[in-house]
Amino acid sequence: MSDKATSIVVAGSGPAGMIAALGFAKAGFDVTLAGPEPSRPDQRTTALMNPALALLDRLGVLAPIRPHAAPLRTMRIVDATKRLIRSPTVTFRASEIGEEQFGLNIPNAVLVQTLSEAVRSHAGIDWRPCMVSAWSLGSERATATLSDGSTISALLAVAADGRQSPAREAAGISVRKRPCPQSALVLNFSHRSNHGYVSTEFHTETGPFTQVPLPGGYRSSLVWVVTPKMAEELAALDEDALSALIEEKMQSMLGRVTAEPGRQVYPLSTLSAFRFAKNRVALVGEEPQWFPPIGPRG
Repeated sequence: MSDKATSIVVAGSGPAGMIAALGFAKAGFDVTLAGPEPSRPDQRTTALMNPALALLDRLGVLAPIRPHAAPLRTMRIVDATKRLIRSPTVTFRASEIGEEQFGLNIPNAVLVQTLSEAVRSHAGIDWRPCMVSAWSLGSERATATLSDGSTISALLAVAADGRQSPAREAAGISVRKRPCPQSALVLNFSHRSNHGYVSTEFHTETGPFTQVPLPGGYRSSLVWVVTPKMAEELAALDEDALSALIEEKMQSMLGRVTAEPGRQVYPLSTLSAFRFAKNRVALVGEEPQWFPPIGPRG
């Protein structure tokens, strides 16, 4: 296979990698993106705040995303513990700071598809649908060897290759990892009452139970943080039993609830890198910092 010299090589074809590739290409750099095209179904959503949306807008990908996303106009925090003395409910409204919304809740499938189409159509990005199998990092260039045997030599390597980042390890960047005694059950559900584009985060003894609006008014996404054992038990429940538990947990705030197919369970952990760049490798996405989902955030 032939070798290639480029300005930037981005390892990892998830949203962070594709956004990095588009950003560098828009700035005029020659970019090679290494990673397979996303294919695994993803029922999750990503809540992005206005500064992140401004970046997507500058990259020209926000307009096709917006019709499929739900605005986050109000955020509410509820103390749903069983303590005798509980904190009062706190409500934040975007209108209070002169904004129409805090951000958008975007289905991951829509975000990934839109970014993929933008990357494929950009003349300044060469997408190689292969994993990086090895790294050679010199004082002047970083060289990635792909699984098809080809190599890419670049002035800068951007690591967007996941929490176990081989690029980060090759660069010798140390991290601090800590597993959490929690897992997140993620799913979408429909409900009888209109959510009014209000996101509600219930604080419970096991972690946050967060409802985030989806487009249309009568569907929401859910991130329910519990113990790993409880997460597996919840995921195994039939539709009626799980729907009843979700409605009970929400105190029937949105009326009758119906859980949709496509439940996913994610073990939670934290990760923090001691530096964000070294040996011509720069970290983006989850590589430098990873925190469990605690509700909408940019």
